[in-house]
Amino acid sequence: MEGQPSMVEQAYHALKQDIVQCRLRPGEVIVDARLAATYGMSKTPIRQAINLLDREGLVVVVPRRGTFVKSVDFTEVQDIYRLRALLEPEAAVLASRRASKDELDSLEVLSAATVDPDADSSARNAANRILHVRVAELARVPILLRTITALNEEIERFLNLRKELGRPYSAVNHGRLVDAIRSGDEAAIREVTTSGIERARMHMLESMLEGGTFEGARAS
Repeated sequence: MEGQPSMVEQAYHALKQDIVQCRLRPGEVIVDARLAATYGMSKTPIRQAINLLDREGLVVVVPRRGTFVKSVDFTEVQDIYRLRALLEPEAAVLASRRASKDELDSLEVLSAATVDPDADSSARNAANRILHVRVAELARVPILLRTITALNEEIERFLNLRKELGRPYSAVNHGRLVDAIRSGDEAAIREVTTSGIERARMHMLESMLEGGTFEGARAS
């Protein structure tokens, strides 16, 4: 957005970041007065930001009980990975067709950030999201981009929750994905993208089954 972001936009981005980074944990109550004090603004933009995040599914408003950060549902985690496996291989194929050489080359930098040894796990988790979303951007399909962005924001939240529980995710080099996209070999692109998502799904599944599901999560 051009110009100075509005108070609602500032509140939205700050609250969303706190949720994705798990500074506000799954199931935690959201108190608008407390957030207003933290963000240095009135409660009105906070409430409007909550409404936006309710539409996105990151918060849950329960009448007469309050507003809560959406819990982590075991089945939903698995379904998100399945959706990624359906959508992201096709986004990568379209990116290989529609992006310029410079745009594809720039994916190398994003890939390197996902395994940067000098970055903390939260930064690597964010870099993982940024890379997958950038591939979707290069596919040039707005509705596909919006969907993949939402899915990867949830994945980032799951990864950050793992970190908070002392089980940080071991980052994976996405070099094979970038190389496959640059090659233009559609079969290879689909195979590399799908296998990467499946490996990530299995890591997450194993983590959620270690000693039960996440604290603050809901098994189903």
